Amino acid sequence: MPIIVVAGLVAGAIIAAFTVLFEHSGIAFGTYALSGNGAFIVPSLLAPFALYPGWTWILRRGGRALELAVYVLGLHLGVGLVSLLEVLFFPSTPDLTLLSAVPGLFLAGAIFVDPAALLAALALWWIRRMHGVSLSAALGIAVVVSASLGFVYGIGLGVLSGAAVALAERMPARTWVIGFGLAVLVLVLGNLPYLGQLTAPSN
Repeated sequence: MPIIVVAGLVAGAIIAAFTVLFEHSGIAFGTYALSGNGAFIVPSLLAPFALYPGWTWILRRGGRALELAVYVLGLHLGVGLVSLLEVLFFPSTPDLTLLSAVPGLFLAGAIFVDPAALLAALALWWIRRMHGVSLSAALGIAVVVSASLGFVYGIGLGVLSGAAVALAERMPARTWVIGFGLAVLVLVLGNLPYLGQLTAPSN
């Protein structure tokens, strides 16, 4: 069990590090900026995606719902480290302390991890029970739901991750292919609301 928490924590910490790096990077494509508040796209995309490798690995180790939840807990805390990294390396005011980062340690995970994980769990349960034409229809619905809710801090993208985990259970030999397809869908659907910014010329 501890190794599962650590795995989630490490995955979340990597996401937090990338978030902070992009936030202060100044990277922009047209009017689509990854700096400042634009860096929120990083955990919005990566936190839901991180459920796929973590949960697939856990299930193949014989894990069950409790272990999946423990991984989510680690991911929650790891993503929350973004507030700690901000205080350590980019404090907005000189009087900030590590204690100031504690609320963010829980808030970031509650926004970017927990809702996506809940939808992923529902999608995993649902897709496991689908077969044949029903499976194809369920996957289509999953894509539509993800496209509809993906802009809300990546919440809807959890549906895709849960569905991908269920597919990887059925087709373990295609785990990497499913993961690649998931990454593409997460990137595309998560950025649908920002297509205008990506194509707009920068001033």
